Amino acid sequence: MREFANLEKPITIRGITFKNRIMAAPVGFVWPDPWSSMPDAHTILNHEDRARGGAAVVTLGETAVSRTRSMRRSDGDVLVPDEERLIYPAQAWLKLTDSIIRHGAIPNIQLFHAGEATEPKWIHGQNPIGPTGYTRDDGVTVEEMDEEMMNTVADEFAEAAFQAKFANFPMVMLHGAHGWLLAQFFSKLTNKRTDKYGGSLENRARFPLMVVKRIRERCGEDFIIEYRMSGDEHLDGGSTLDEAVEFGKMLEEYVDILHISSGSYYASRQYTFPTIFTPHGCNLHLAEAFKKGGIKVPIASVGAFWDPELMDQAIAEGKADFVAVSRQIAADPMFPRKIFTGFKEEVRPCTRCINCLGNKYVGRNECDVNPIMGNEIYTIRTPDVKEKRKVLVVGGGPGGMNAALTAAQRGHEVILAEKSDQLGGNLKFTDYDLHKGRLKDYKDYLIRQVKNERIDVRYNTNVNQAYVEQEEPYALIVAVGAEKVRPNIKGIDKKHVMYAIDAYYHQDSIGDKVVMIGGGLSGCEVGLHFADSGKEVTVIEMTEELAAGANVIHRAAVLEMMEEKTTYYLNSEVVEITDTGVLARDKKGNDIRVDADTVIYCVGTKRKEDVVEHLRSSRYYKLFFPIGDCVPGSAITSKNIKDAVHGGYFAAMDII
Repeated sequence: MREFANLEKPITIRGITFKNRIMAAPVGFVWPDPWSSMPDAHTILNHEDRARGGAAVVTLGETAVSRTRSMRRSDGDVLVPDEERLIYPAQAWLKLTDSIIRHGAIPNIQLFHAGEATEPKWIHGQNPIGPTGYTRDDGVTVEEMDEEMMNTVADEFAEAAFQAKFANFPMVMLHGAHGWLLAQFFSKLTNKRTDKYGGSLENRARFPLMVVKRIRERCGEDFIIEYRMSGDEHLDGGSTLDEAVEFGKMLEEYVDILHISSGSYYASRQYTFPTIFTPHGCNLHLAEAFKKGGIKVPIASVGAFWDPELMDQAIAEGKADFVAVSRQIAADPMFPRKIFTGFKEEVRPCTRCINCLGNKYVGRNECDVNPIMGNEIYTIRTPDVKEKRKVLVVGGGPGGMNAALTAAQRGHEVILAEKSDQLGGNLKFTDYDLHKGRLKDYKDYLIRQVKNERIDVRYNTNVNQAYVEQEEPYALIVAVGAEKVRPNIKGIDKKHVMYAIDAYYHQDSIGDKVVMIGGGLSGCEVGLHFADSGKEVTVIEMTEELAAGANVIHRAAVLEMMEEKTTYYLNSEVVEITDTGVLARDKKGNDIRVDADTVIYCVGTKRKEDVVEHLRSSRYYKLFFPIGDCVPGSAITSKNIKDAVHGGYFAAMDII
């Protein structure tokens, strides 16, 4: 009996066999050619990696159904299939599907229309359209769709699906979730119509059903239609699970797979893109409700899947027929193949930082732990190693470990020097944090990989110029991290005051009432850990916002937790720490007194530039690479684990 026999079991739909039950879910990692809006080489290589990794289905993310009023963002961020460009010889769409099919996976494409959320600047200044006419908060007028508009949009969906079929996609996913047009019609929150397309569930389902029927008519019976919907929008007045199940019963006559997600871009993206605060398979109960509701078509569940044991159990217990995996496959495209071939310990864990998706809103959709994702062409251009080199890596944190691993895997002789008696660097705190389990898994993964590789790990080793002279490495990679900033506050030396990271290691001495000085992302996360440990937590932040360094999705989740579990003061500065609490003062000069048994500070870090420059001044190396938090001020800046991990990877790749 194979370990994950249920996940590996094939299933056939409309004559097409899915080789297993893992779908590589759409995650929006597309980089269209700016002229044609066809997938560029990065997109093709990225999706080929997912297919090579063993998923049964590889789904291309949000693809607008037309160039008129359907796009939320620019052509440079949303793919648009259309007939004119699909007939070009050897065009990119066929290259994309070929790259997936050759690895035994099924190419899929997610078709969407943004509806009322469309931005006028990307649709030549036209007004967006939606189920209900109104003026948005940003002053944009949304036009209410009449039946002619509905028929036009339904035809656009059908034509886009047909062109996808022409490009060798045997299936499409209709995006009826997360607040896009089809969901806007279905949800009572956004559909205020009083005609036959609004009001009752049957009426609100009428337009989405029109779209599905039109696609079936255009594409025929040999074509698979998957419909993604939110089982629960998590919005006051939004669609609920009971309604979603009833809608699913209406859809199953026309679709082949129901794909159950949750949330909405309107105000609950943290449910659409589960964060560190949500459990594994967080939407599985929604999929199970569809199964229990008597729906006969296969059900796919998506939402924070990473544990193959629980995924296999979900299939075995009939809670779902497919599990759709997004960020774990982004972190390690080989995830399915590794778990099916007995190498699950070698899966690179997704840390669920959600920077891949959250930072897409600022133009940087990359993975913190997978430097190749989004940089696929770079690896093609990297020259092969010409000569085995001696590499000395200073610092056993995530950046140093990844640098050592990459250099060793490229055939170099690697020494990893760590000043303490264990690897992990600043990630050691994850052994204690209640919400950082996946980041701990990543830290442990790196340590396992280092121990399994031919790397000379030297603990309790302080590297200085004499040490560099002794080893005389060809390349010196410095990953010594940063050190804490200690605020200049009266009373900071009192015994009940400690630095945030130190607080994890002395939890027995933390009192019942905790004041956190500093409400940046790290301060908020530390505060939430102690709040969930049963402490009464108050956060005091000098600026006007909490968790300012977080991406937009993770920040929404952090703020939701902060509102529920802590007390906080903004625009306020701690001026004194007393034996019984703190005295703070807001910008208006008002005093704020908070009782505290323990005071924790988290007000930033500073680079160890003196260490870097000390080692740089040695003349016993050929190449020098500072990476991560210790990089001196320059065009290269470090903000998070991604900078350390990516910095280590690219430094090691430059040793040839």
